Amino acid sequence: MFAEMLTAKIKSVSGSAVAGFIVLLAVSSCEISGGNGPNGTFGFPYADFEVDGIVVDDLGQPLAGVRVYYTDQNWGVTYTDVQPDGRFSLYGTFTPAGSIGLTAVDTDMDDGLNWGSYYDAYITVPLDFVEGSDNMADEWFSGLYVCEEPVVIQMFRQW
Repeated sequence: MFAEMLTAKIKSVSGSAVAGFIVLLAVSSCEISGGNGPNGTFGFPYADFEVDGIVVDDLGQPLAGVRVYYTDQNWGVTYTDVQPDGRFSLYGTFTPAGSIGLTAVDTDMDDGLNWGSYYDAYITVPLDFVEGSDNMADEWFSGLYVCEEPVVIQMFRQW
């Protein structure tokens, strides 16, 4: 009787141990980090984007002291500060889509150009797929998307 109970207990424990070992092997055989996705995740589609444009004020004049940025839910924030003539080039990595939303914020708080007196501006920018990837080593890379025409972002004064 005791021998039968002991044998049943050993089978139960060894079955659990084997199941645990199999799960451990399954998890360790999968790459959990080190991939090309956000925070090193593996198997995540991505692409590059490029947008050129100009930021103008409510009178249509070029506006300096502005930051233009894009926030991707997976890749985070990509930003650039506009040049003194209001022009900008924004490029980065994003989750492939047919458009992105750009936000322009008045960052000039201390040098007297704008004194932070402009409302934030948001614009949806259409993107065209222009180039695929020939890189067979990275099958998750989708290629390059660009906005074919320069973008004009108009910001209005806070009166």
